[in-house]
Amino acid sequence: MAGTDKSEEPPSRWVTAERWAAGTQDHGMDEAIRIYYTRYFPAGALLLLIVGTGGSYLLWGRQISWFEQLEFGVLLMATGSMIGGFVYNAKRLKPRVNLGRADVAIALNKTDQASVRRQIAGKEPPDQEHLTVVRAAAVQMRKQTGTFLLIMPSYLFLVGSQNLWWMAAGMAIIMLTGMFLIVRDFRRQGRFLQQTESLTEQNP
Repeated sequence: MAGTDKSEEPPSRWVTAERWAAGTQDHGMDEAIRIYYTRYFPAGALLLLIVGTGGSYLLWGRQISWFEQLEFGVLLMATGSMIGGFVYNAKRLKPRVNLGRADVAIALNKTDQASVRRQIAGKEPPDQEHLTVVRAAAVQMRKQTGTFLLIMPSYLFLVGSQNLWWMAAGMAIIMLTGMFLIVRDFRRQGRFLQQTESLTEQNP
């Protein structure tokens, strides 16, 4: 692997990583994420916003302003979307992936880990000698990235529920940028798995 001095690292590190990688497979995480964002998330977020805003009006009436009622609705939307994201992660995303026996990155040193990340990002050519391990790392990383995608909107809503809107606007920009990077990584990881699938068939 590029950037790795194999004379300094015992082969047992890669043997261990390959053993942990056995059975690791993505069974359609991208489809699970797509279904969440096209069905469950928009419907659930809208329902929570309506329930939260309407509920605050029924509880306090004109004692609070419409703006405060809306803030309460957004807060409920943040709480509900976080809970919903974790539930969907456990019930729908997790069954779509086999994570193997353990995190393969633990068996590698920092140089190897960095090279694996660069390969998955498309910045280095795939190392066919250790492709099983690199693909397993991509699957495991993609599961983590997918989980972030499910719960990230709740933090954005939480920021939006605060009274300090000028601060919330700045935080929202930061969080939207972070979410863009997470989406980019999720797609890169999926693209790497697709591009290297034929290589694993050639070198079983």
